[in-house]
Amino acid sequence: MTTFKFGFLLLAVPALLLKGIQGESFIRGESDVDVDSGIERELQTNGYNEALGWCRGATCGMWGDPHMITCDGVGYDCQGVGMFTLMKNHMYNIQARFVSVGSHELGLVEGWGMTEGASLTNDVAIDFLQNDAAPVMQLGFGNLNNRPDGKFPSEDGCTPYQYYHPIDGITGQGRSVEPNVMSCRQRCEDTEGCTKFHFWADGGCHLNNDDQIPKAAPMNWVRSLSGPLTSNCGLPPPEMEIKEKEQRLKHGRIGANCPLLFHMDGEMVDISDIHWDGYLYGDENSDVYVQLVNNHYVRVVYKLPTNDYAEVILISKGDGPAELWSCHWDFYVCLPQSQQTEFETSTIGLLGTPDGNTGNDFMKSNGEQIIIQDTFNNWHKTLIEYCYTNWCVSQEESIMAYPGELTYEDMKCEKEEYKDFDIHNDDCVLSATLIKEACEDKPPLMVHGCQIDCCLGGCDQVQETVDELINIKTLSEEEDVILYDFPKDDPDPCTSDGFEKTADVVCPSSDIPIVKLIKSTGAADLPEGADVFYDIQLDEGDDRVERIVKFRINNPFDASADVFIKHDKRVFETAFMDPHCDDMLETKSGCDISAPVIEVACHDYEGSNPFAIVRVYFASSDLPVLDTSSVDKCCYPPDYESSVGVVGYTFEIQCHCQDSTAVE
Repeated sequence: MTTFKFGFLLLAVPALLLKGIQGESFIRGESDVDVDSGIERELQTNGYNEALGWCRGATCGMWGDPHMITCDGVGYDCQGVGMFTLMKNHMYNIQARFVSVGSHELGLVEGWGMTEGASLTNDVAIDFLQNDAAPVMQLGFGNLNNRPDGKFPSEDGCTPYQYYHPIDGITGQGRSVEPNVMSCRQRCEDTEGCTKFHFWADGGCHLNNDDQIPKAAPMNWVRSLSGPLTSNCGLPPPEMEIKEKEQRLKHGRIGANCPLLFHMDGEMVDISDIHWDGYLYGDENSDVYVQLVNNHYVRVVYKLPTNDYAEVILISKGDGPAELWSCHWDFYVCLPQSQQTEFETSTIGLLGTPDGNTGNDFMKSNGEQIIIQDTFNNWHKTLIEYCYTNWCVSQEESIMAYPGELTYEDMKCEKEEYKDFDIHNDDCVLSATLIKEACEDKPPLMVHGCQIDCCLGGCDQVQETVDELINIKTLSEEEDVILYDFPKDDPDPCTSDGFEKTADVVCPSSDIPIVKLIKSTGAADLPEGADVFYDIQLDEGDDRVERIVKFRINNPFDASADVFIKHDKRVFETAFMDPHCDDMLETKSGCDISAPVIEVACHDYEGSNPFAIVRVYFASSDLPVLDTSSVDKCCYPPDYESSVGVVGYTFEIQCHCQDSTAVE
């Protein structure tokens, strides 16, 4: 397993996931046969004509981290932390516990910034109110010992955000796409001369020998792992030890080696000897039974006196215990058609009111309808606040068991500082470009949730979730029904014609050049009319001491080149400057939305306009060689062969728009 395995060609839902016991479909198709009349009829895939396992009725649920889809098809995020009411009516009282990505069994991971604004479903408790003999059932994952080093098991022995340069060091062995870091290591072990390797979150695997040097990968690149064969990098991670003795003795296993705990009426049940298609409670002839299917999902089935069924499905997801994308549940519930009237009038909770009206799925805990207003000018934050304000579970209302030494105080709702989601976040394991590509063809209701999950490392499971959902219910295509907070991206710096916000357009009324070449070294002039700087963001603020200018760099030459950008950064928000160098290795010519944004401090002297000095170097075997030209040693360039040419250009960049008389 790996923290960030990823692939654009994803496997469909496993066949056994789609089959229940005795050949019954787990997810029904588009048509069915009326047993009484023998007449085949088309099923409506909305309202109370949806199907889940044995149950026909209204379906709703949640997936990922977590993304809600109400029975009426409204989607929104509820990434709070604590215990929440999913659904409460005359049949069910269902509660769920959400834990932070980056905490609980994951351990707090310094530097990732993913401990706020994203959560996973760790426990689900179900009280079936129409059968007094049915116990309160809770399914969850065990509490694990946190790693003292704060690392993820699949990354043990690897160095994150490091790669080897040149990228491919073994003759005849280029990039391959592997499912995880373990497969990349195996490829290295099977290749003569390979002594180390590096693996990227997009699946890229590169092989190296001792001649290549380690390089730090920029944080805005796809997350990488590297290591020599003499390390543990890429070896199968050891099984995580479960912290408490009772859990250690009684847990089962599900999914990616996730520890499964099963409680009945608050007491932990020993399920250590139940595997594959075994029953955790009852059997196929019981009015109530819980079945572990294919060690992948759990069916909770209730037979009603009217000989129809209510059903809950919990699907194990995640890359394994203590990984960044850790063990968690996707959850779906079916409300039987025979009790439609009662459900429409009695149902409250995060999963809305199942009455076909998309406008009343938000309510207070007393059932009073709420018209959600985007009070924060940020739907994501507004809806998380809705969850906290209305659906946190009080101690008196809780039906949850508290595993091990945990108490209500440990599991109750706990607001965390809100952190907005941005696919351009350096902490995402994939670049913004890859996240967009992975999610652009998903149903509109799922695009935002897909982008969040891809950022956090769960991208490889999104297509499987899409297949689950489109087989369970119709997903709305109407934007007024879709409430997901689609990221408000910065304007795309790339157009079909080239670049946005270049030096000649960023200040249309200025008669002073925004970018001016003041010095060059090497044996090649800049290509005539080429844009080196684009996506330029000037500083129009009033604080002269802390002014900055931002931009991206284009390689103006036809051939790929290593690019180095030397500039000044401000030290501790003072007037002092510190030399800094960014690198962009193997950069092709042209606009690139995933190119890093370079931030440069401005100089401000009496009698002159604020400006920044930027030195840009290009190194390529396609550039002419001049022995006196080299990359500044402060950029720590690799030891290039004599056939590699280096050119350097020094630019002066104005820090704000101005005319020839404007001196602030």
